[in-house]
Amino acid sequence: MSLIADYGLDVPVRTLLLVALSIKDNNNKTKIDKIHIHKIIRFFEFLCQKTEIDFSNFKKGAVSYELQENIETLEEYGLIDEDPKDNYGLSDIGIEATRELVSNMGSNDFMKLKFAKKQLNDLPFDELLYFMYKIIPETQAQSNEINRLEKKRYPLIKSLYAKGKITSATAAKWLGITEQDFLKLSLKQKLSQTTVTSMIKGYEESTEEDLVISRDFEQVENEVGNECCT
Repeated sequence: MSLIADYGLDVPVRTLLLVALSIKDNNNKTKIDKIHIHKIIRFFEFLCQKTEIDFSNFKKGAVSYELQENIETLEEYGLIDEDPKDNYGLSDIGIEATRELVSNMGSNDFMKLKFAKKQLNDLPFDELLYFMYKIIPETQAQSNEINRLEKKRYPLIKSLYAKGKITSATAAKWLGITEQDFLKLSLKQKLSQTTVTSMIKGYEESTEEDLVISRDFEQVENEVGNECCT
């Protein structure tokens, strides 16, 4: 019998959840905490211009009761498990089931989900929320966080730029200044060792796989109006 049929995995929310947990992020980690799971899958749907999963913009924005219920169900089934740090990963049977799901998943969707995880899974909480609020503005609708984050938007934007998550043009747009002024500000301030390390990792240690992903997503950037990378 197919594990997909046995556990009812042929629905988008379960497929995306399990496949996302199988993908390595920029730090070669596969595990994802709860808030990152919601954001990664919402960002994936944004990239694909899909609305297969019901998301709410309440409080922290881009969260899904449907997704949360399925996390709990798949945990009960023994396909995923949670570690002491509240990170979710695949069990042995979950890994086996995910192999079937990946083989049935379109390559374009898989690449977009991979891009979403690499883009978001290594971001700390505030940077994650701010990135999503700005990329998908409707997620700010009932936010209880956006006002707090806007008060420290410059360090958040600077960090996102240094990590290669946004370009200087996007950073300038979010700050309401010219791109030239943003670059001048960035050059004036001495970079911290953490930022330097992030830049080295992001730009000097790129693997061939990352370069392939980057080329593939030139088309994705065009489809979403260059909002996430320009």
